[in-house]
Amino acid sequence: MRLAKSLQTTNRLFRSPLSQRIIAGMFVSLVAIEAILLVPSVQRRQGELLDQIAEVSTGKVRWIVTTYPAATGADLAQHLQQLQKDPMLQGILGGAVYDGEGNLVETFGEPPELTTPSTPQDRSQLFTTAAGRRYDIAWTTTGIGEGMLPNLTENHWIVLRHDADGTRQALMFYMLRIGGLVLLIAAFITLAMMVLLSRLLITPILTLRHDLALAGETVACDSNAPEFASLRYRRQDELGEVIAAFKQMYGQICAEIGDRKQAEATLRHQNHEMQQYIEQVDKVTAAATAVDAGTFDPAALDDVAQRDDELGQLARMFQLMAASVERRETQLKQQLMELTIEIDQAKLQKQVAQITESDYFQEIKSELKHLQVDEFWQS
Repeated sequence: MRLAKSLQTTNRLFRSPLSQRIIAGMFVSLVAIEAILLVPSVQRRQGELLDQIAEVSTGKVRWIVTTYPAATGADLAQHLQQLQKDPMLQGILGGAVYDGEGNLVETFGEPPELTTPSTPQDRSQLFTTAAGRRYDIAWTTTGIGEGMLPNLTENHWIVLRHDADGTRQALMFYMLRIGGLVLLIAAFITLAMMVLLSRLLITPILTLRHDLALAGETVACDSNAPEFASLRYRRQDELGEVIAAFKQMYGQICAEIGDRKQAEATLRHQNHEMQQYIEQVDKVTAAATAVDAGTFDPAALDDVAQRDDELGQLARMFQLMAASVERRETQLKQQLMELTIEIDQAKLQKQVAQITESDYFQEIKSELKHLQVDEFWQS
């Protein structure tokens, strides 16, 4: 289980874009640094190989000059030509002998391109020809035998041409060997640094990235705050400041969400109260319509009248007013009925008065006074 977890962590580490950039940048930087250091190393190695060629040839030339101190230029050329047959000097391809004034005396084999040099630094030179690399070396008989041939009277220049193709192959093997070592060292250092960076940087960053995604899901789903793994890191560096800023940011977001929830609850409560208020206003409006229609029931405003605000006061006043209006209407109806009766009696009295005061009624009344009752019944 632990091995599988380690492999999973390593796989995630190497698949991370940041890890890949760090690995690539570190590896390329190490290789570039080693390549820069390799250039002078190759040049130094090339100088060492050429010095080996020069050292062997210098020993043989010194031996010839010491053995034949009175040899002429032609004799020196003949003795030098014998060096081509020496198994240790198979690299000598040719040479030339010049007199002290720089005039060519004789050449043998492949003639060298180097002539009599003007400075000691120009006494050896590497050439690249169509046939391959060539290394020419020049000596003076007095210089090479200095301190050993005090009776040497004639000075000559001796120039030998050497086959330097072997140095190219040796340099290639040297560069491959050094390059492989450089790659091995760069890979080892890169892996070692990745192990260190994974503990100090990559793993905390990946953990923080996971916590950021988890925080986003938590905020989106409006769920409880989870345990963030990145908060376990107690660091006094920039990454620690980022983790602390993340913790502070998440706390601020949670506080804002809490305030928002509280504001939403308050708004819902106010909305509910507003709906109830509007419903009760509608009841008061319906009560006004019912009063106008004569169908008002005071009990319909009892729940509204229980309020302690202006609407409750209005409902109570409306109930009182409606009751007062009802009583006044009842009184008016009663008075109207009484007035109607009085009007009917007065009208009847007026009609009776009109009848009794008429001439016809007076004549009948006068006749009745003179009329005897017995006469009336007898007749």
